[in-house]
Amino acid sequence: MLRNRVLKESAGKPYLFEAPIEEKQDIHLVVRYGEEVVGTLLLHPVTSSFVQIKQVAIDPLAQGKHLGKKMMIYAEEIAHRCGFSTIFLTGRKQAWGFYDKLAYQELPYEYQEDQLILKVFKKDIRQPLSRINTKEMKTNGRQ
Repeated sequence: MLRNRVLKESAGKPYLFEAPIEEKQDIHLVVRYGEEVVGTLLLHPVTSSFVQIKQVAIDPLAQGKHLGKKMMIYAEEIAHRCGFSTIFLTGRKQAWGFYDKLAYQELPYEYQEDQLILKVFKKDIRQPLSRINTKEMKTNGRQ
């Protein structure tokens, strides 16, 4: 439901009521506050070297707590451990600064899809990443 509220609704797209079949092989990451999911992200393998980050969403009530940044860094760690060398993603215009701060390189074109203005970003992760550990990703509501 978080993806519907944060991503689908703002894009004017129909809600999802079950996980799409094409996400079956994806790595699904979530951030929980108690029993409630307040963050989501998918790692979608494209080739043995490339992985795509998709469906990044943080509950508006949980924003401002650096959960999105921690989730992205954790996703980079997971992608690196799985042997991927490059991450790419498609970012909405309102998130371009966020991806820039995380050292993603924007590709020099943007495009529009329905109500959204989008741009593709990429990041080389061949070097070991050790900026966050799994314990830091756990939240009990105090972070």
